[in-house]
Amino acid sequence: MIPVMIVPILTRPEILSNMLASIDHKVQHLILIDNGDCVYDLPWNENILQTSVIKMPANLGVAGSWNLGIKATPFAPWWLIVNFDVTWPAGSLKMFAQQASVDQILLCQCAQPWSAFALGENIVRRVGLFDEGFHPAYFEDNDYQRRCTNEVIRSSNIPVDHENSSTLAAGYVERNYATFASNCDFYQSGGGGWNLDRRRVNSWD
Repeated sequence: MIPVMIVPILTRPEILSNMLASIDHKVQHLILIDNGDCVYDLPWNENILQTSVIKMPANLGVAGSWNLGIKATPFAPWWLIVNFDVTWPAGSLKMFAQQASVDQILLCQCAQPWSAFALGENIVRRVGLFDEGFHPAYFEDNDYQRRCTNEVIRSSNIPVDHENSSTLAAGYVERNYATFASNCDFYQSGGGGWNLDRRRVNSWD
């Protein structure tokens, strides 16, 4: 069983519905971080045992959403963190359930391996949470990987289908030109945590 699946979303709920409909393995708790007030009618899936939708008054960003999902379920042994624009080939979630562990990060097999990954509790215990200074998206995974100096980050043969850049296609391409460059510079400088001025300058709200 997947103990917790964390999924942030800003727009295009129909793509999220496709992802949820493709779930073919038991998920104990689905956490949806709704950054765009767009999650309402969800498809029923018998494999999802509990669903929590956390509606944010403003876009929390990718790193902040991942952190909130972890903090909302602090007793999970590991978390499956997922882009809303993936779908699950038959058996892929079962493979995550079999291969994930408390002492590793397990990446999916696709062009964007951090589009679905399992994060063990001992990694969070030793490394901490994601740097919310990377707002709203991009380079938060690069930064975390850099911080995991002595941790196991394992590539897998677990397939996912990923419709890349679905949020950008919903009208954020131009804004992303500025924030992507800003986050790249922030990454090159070593990160450094959430900052009010940085949050305002990088806004997609």
